[in-house]
Amino acid sequence: MERIFSFTRISSIFLLFLVLVSCSGSKAFVVTPEPTLEQQTAISKDICMQKYLWLFPGKRPCVYFKAERDNGTGAVTYFLLYEIGTFDVDIPIGVSLKLGDTWYNLKKTNTDYSDTIIVTSALTPDMLPKIGENQNITISYTNRRETINFQLNADQTTKLQTNLSKLIRVIESEPKLNINKR
Repeated sequence: MERIFSFTRISSIFLLFLVLVSCSGSKAFVVTPEPTLEQQTAISKDICMQKYLWLFPGKRPCVYFKAERDNGTGAVTYFLLYEIGTFDVDIPIGVSLKLGDTWYNLKKTNTDYSDTIIVTSALTPDMLPKIGENQNITISYTNRRETINFQLNADQTTKLQTNLSKLIRVIESEPKLNINKR
């Protein structure tokens, strides 16, 4: 009985070895040419606005920036993304941004319903310097039921401004892609 058990064990190990050797040399992954690239996208780090036990950063809601550059024209569009941590059963209406004493209603361009809800809102070119200059920033999220305001503290404001300036530098420093059409 013990001899059969050891023979079975040895044969299974040998079979596993053969499978590993035969699979390691296969051409399962083939590199294919990429499709035509029409834009470049860069995303900043996120800033989560709630605290856990008033000290540790929470998981959600978070905000971050995204930049998209059209490779043909070179035009850059900036977005503010608001990521909701819990499943919100009410329909998201939009995000507003208060810079100093002025409220800006951002144009909602997309709502992504995946693991969390992400509301994407376009930023106008004249808002970018105002975000970098103001020390009093409030982010407001509105759904059909309620409006939630988050007043950013000094550390969060600095991180938000730093993330935006880094994103602008990154997207502006990227060279234009050469598109080869066959």
